[in-house]
Amino acid sequence: MAHTNRGRVILGGLLAGLVINIVEFVTNSVVLREEWGRTMQALGKPAELSTGAIVIFNIWGFLLGIAAVWLYAAIRPRYSAGPNTAIRAGLVAWAVAVFLPNLGNYPLGLFPTRLLVISSIVALVEIVIATLVGAWLYKEEERASVVRPIAA
Repeated sequence: MAHTNRGRVILGGLLAGLVINIVEFVTNSVVLREEWGRTMQALGKPAELSTGAIVIFNIWGFLLGIAAVWLYAAIRPRYSAGPNTAIRAGLVAWAVAVFLPNLGNYPLGLFPTRLLVISSIVALVEIVIATLVGAWLYKEEERASVVRPIAA
């Protein structure tokens, strides 16, 4: 019986997290930088993120990548190995980590709807792609079965 290869979950998850962090940086620190700055100032916060906040966001990206690849490894026995299963795992990871929190933030009116929608759509694409990349590295480990003599 195959068992979850924890080392490959971590390795694939870190690669997935790297994809997530790169896309998040480009999206939020380059493309949407001005809009996020105005939004944060309207909330009475600094326009620029602190170093600590950036570190936490990057840790979040790596943990999300690991969780997505772990989810892929967990559902492989039911849905089989391959890209379709990785896409399923990525969609679930996105729904739990991005869609539901953004849906919960929407009625509070803290963030412009445009930013919530853009960040949700970008995250959908990035997390699915990141999960595909991380799942590509994942391989289950085969454990040799122990043959025990039958007692007479």
